[in-house]
Amino acid sequence: MKPEELSDFAHDIRHFSPKDIDRLHRVLLRIQENHIDPTPELVRHEYRAIYLEDGPVPNTEDPCLHWLLDLAQVASETPLNEKFLDVLQEAHIILTTDGTATDAGTDYGASRRAVSVDSQLPTPIRSGSLDSFDENSRIWQQAIALDNRKLASQALDQWRNKLFVRREDLLDREDPELNKLADELYRTNLARKAITHWRNTIKEMQDLERVAIEFRAKRDAALVLKTWTLAARERLFVRVRDERLLHKTLGAWQDKAADVREMEAAADAISIRQAAQNVLELVSTRKAQLAEREHEASRIYGVNLVRNIVNIWRLQADQQHLNKRRAAAAAEYFSSKHTLQLWRDKTRLRADEKHAQQAHEQMLAVKYFRKWQTSVKHSKEAKYTAAYKSMRRKVKINIGRAALHNWRGKASRVRELRIMSDEFQARKEAENTRRMAHSAIIVMFNRTEQIHDLGRQGDVFCDKQVIGRLQIFGSGWLSSARKVLDSQRKADEYHTIKTAGYALSRLRTWRNLSFRTGRLEDDADGLFRRNEKKRALGFLQRWRQGATRVHDEQPSVEERLPPVTPAARRSQLLASTTPAYTPASAMF
Repeated sequence: MKPEELSDFAHDIRHFSPKDIDRLHRVLLRIQENHIDPTPELVRHEYRAIYLEDGPVPNTEDPCLHWLLDLAQVASETPLNEKFLDVLQEAHIILTTDGTATDAGTDYGASRRAVSVDSQLPTPIRSGSLDSFDENSRIWQQAIALDNRKLASQALDQWRNKLFVRREDLLDREDPELNKLADELYRTNLARKAITHWRNTIKEMQDLERVAIEFRAKRDAALVLKTWTLAARERLFVRVRDERLLHKTLGAWQDKAADVREMEAAADAISIRQAAQNVLELVSTRKAQLAEREHEASRIYGVNLVRNIVNIWRLQADQQHLNKRRAAAAAEYFSSKHTLQLWRDKTRLRADEKHAQQAHEQMLAVKYFRKWQTSVKHSKEAKYTAAYKSMRRKVKINIGRAALHNWRGKASRVRELRIMSDEFQARKEAENTRRMAHSAIIVMFNRTEQIHDLGRQGDVFCDKQVIGRLQIFGSGWLSSARKVLDSQRKADEYHTIKTAGYALSRLRTWRNLSFRTGRLEDDADGLFRRNEKKRALGFLQRWRQGATRVHDEQPSVEERLPPVTPAARRSQLLASTTPAYTPASAMF
């Protein structure tokens, strides 16, 4: 019972009269003698019976009855009689054979002290008539109170004698119904304790299973997170490496393309300069020819003009032969002019044919030079493409080999760490199991010893209280007490044996559970290793198949013509930088 509850009950009982306190004590004594576990209905019944013995029918709203019911409901594991005595001790109320007295100075204690003091005073002279006494006087009230206490003491002694006789009769007589009821009660309590113990055991097993599941979930989550982190790092490494290779290859390709463009520009400049030189030579040659022809024509024209003048002068000199000579001169002039015109046309035709032939030769030279340049460019690109493909294939093989070696090292390291963690967990579980079993045995043993000590102290206290209050010293009571002590000793031995058996069974159960858990973990580890081995073999087989497939498909890829346009080249370059293998981290 808590201190505040004890103070509340003590405060309430101080307001009760000594008669009510004595009635409550009698009710508790009767409940203790006749019953083992009091109930509210039983308390009401016994209180009503005691109240009927004292006088009228009790009221249903009696505060003493409600106080007793409240006391019975508080701290139900403590006996009601002990709680009542603790409340009386807290309220400084002492139970005596002459009534109820308190240390707080109640009216009855004051009246008793007043009686002891006034008894030394001289007795006043009274007449023989009863009417001469004053009922309101202090002496008269003290005398009435003393008589009432004496009558109560006599009634209590008679009731104790009657109770002693009844107890001896009950101890000498064995009631089969009570024995049957006690056996049923014992079996009920034993079944309830067994069910409670079974429920607690099931709850503990469920808690252990829940803790094991949480531990496995945390361990699996940690492993998955670790694997995912390694895979993410591996993917990041592969991506950065591919980007670096792409940038490097793109830079090399840009440098090669710039060199090719410079070579093409130089060739175009050379061809243009050569064509310009040829054209200039042709133009200069043609100008020289035209100048020579014009000079020849002017010379011939001067000669003819002189000749015509001579002829005219001759015609003037010789008028007779003028017409003949003029006709001969005119015929000769026109024939020479026609001949000169024909010669000029033939010369122009020959020059045009020669110029056309030279232009055709120049065009053929430029055409064949461009074809040679294109063939050289294609051969260089084919060589560059073949060299790049071979380099890419070697890089892929080296990257795959390095990834496989790295994955094998990581797998072996993870396997070693798991083996170390499993061994450490097994040692920890074994130590925890031994520690738990040892602590459970120590707690059970200490609990048993505490129960035995408390039982012995309770028996000694109960014997003292019963002997001190009821003043029972008969031989029948001693024999019955010895029987009770023997039965209690046997029950304690039986309880000790049962407790030891329960501890051994519990320890055996824990050992079996730890063995099963270890075996399940070993099976799980073996299955995990087999799955890891199968996964690694599958990954190696797929990698080999991919390498073989790439090696088989390589000739067909190399036989294709290289792309001509820059967009097609860029697409081929981007496709070639994509990894044709699967990293080891992406398989998990």
